[in-house]
Amino acid sequence: MLVTQDNLEQVLQSSMQKPLFCFFYDETDACTAAKNAVTTAISDNNEYVTLGLFPLTDRACLMVASQIGLQQVPTLVVVDQGQPVGMLEGDEVISGLQELLNKFMPSQADLMMREALQAEAAGDVSAACAKAGQAYAMDESNLKFKFIYARLLIAQKNLKKAHELLDNAGREEKASAEYQQLISALTIAEQAQNSPELQELERKYQEDPSDANAVSYAVALAEAGRKDEALELLFAKLKQDLSKDEVKKTFLDILSTMNGDKLQGQYRRKLYTLMY
Repeated sequence: MLVTQDNLEQVLQSSMQKPLFCFFYDETDACTAAKNAVTTAISDNNEYVTLGLFPLTDRACLMVASQIGLQQVPTLVVVDQGQPVGMLEGDEVISGLQELLNKFMPSQADLMMREALQAEAAGDVSAACAKAGQAYAMDESNLKFKFIYARLLIAQKNLKKAHELLDNAGREEKASAEYQQLISALTIAEQAQNSPELQELERKYQEDPSDANAVSYAVALAEAGRKDEALELLFAKLKQDLSKDEVKKTFLDILSTMNGDKLQGQYRRKLYTLMY
């Protein structure tokens, strides 16, 4: 955005919404090269930062440069919430641009976690959990990411992995209210995994391991988050006879809910091996 007397106040006020990168320049070759680098790195439709071009041929821009004590051109000043928070001068504008920009742009992990939360809001918990896992893998020191991933694992009833994530918590982490809430949710989910109804279906299957009882028990296991056990049970049936249509359908239905889980690929390969 080219800054002039007419829009100067509006541009400066925009730093209250997102960081404003103020580029001060003249018509020298050094400034032209730096301007090309800055305008290439920060497009007009960047949703995280705004670029303001301050030509020193404009009286209003010259006044701003004087107020901030500009020493040389090109100079790039970052203003956030009305306050200068970063500066590059001379050759540093090009060499240090990306590093400075990264401080105010979301990381790949941030973007991935944002996608995870959007998927959750859309009701796709499986995709949300997979994306949250990828985001956490990119930044395992991020406690917020860890808690979001754990919450989604519990929602997806992947309690074994949730345990792995939460069991190695440090003292400060364990003292947080969010950690305590996750542990409570995990405890409740584990109790549901061994409900009387599930135990009854297990008893029936053990007494009569028919296909119908196997399917009923496997569905209940999957709904309780014990999908690995459900797949193992159904695959054992398919190894005996691949023509068991209801068993195969249930097996594939469970697999379709496991996007991002390595077991999905493992059991698909096992099935293809049986088929071909």
